[in-house]
Amino acid sequence: MTNDNDHRDHSIELTSQGAGTYWYLPPECFMFGKNPPKISSKVDVWSVGVIYYQCLIGKKPFGHYMSQNDILEQNVILKAKAVDFPNKPVISNEAKAFIRRCLVYDKDYRADVKTLFKDDYLRQNRSLKSVSKIQDISSNLIYDQM
Repeated sequence: MTNDNDHRDHSIELTSQGAGTYWYLPPECFMFGKNPPKISSKVDVWSVGVIYYQCLIGKKPFGHYMSQNDILEQNVILKAKAVDFPNKPVISNEAKAFIRRCLVYDKDYRADVKTLFKDDYLRQNRSLKSVSKIQDISSNLIYDQM
């Protein structure tokens, strides 16, 4: 993990709008304008929320039965201001809250990967041994990027 005092801008310009599978991309990837949007690891946090929702519920939270073309033409992800949960299957309120933290519409308020790593929902089932392994792996990855 990186130093808590590291406040550098780790975002990059999105050079290929529409790159990726639309169901898993966050709203900022669909915002077209003069300048490409800046993206960060928060894009991946959104994707984690979509994937986890799909694992628990059995369908995607936004545009499940739609084609990628329909998702783009109908601005489905741009309109995805909140995630709804069906009555069945029953999932815990903690799982719902975790998914909602991942699927925060405004990237400025969405958790980043480091914050998710520390999230109580994930930590409650994580053994100390696995945490130290993850930290070792994370340290090696960060070192390799330098």
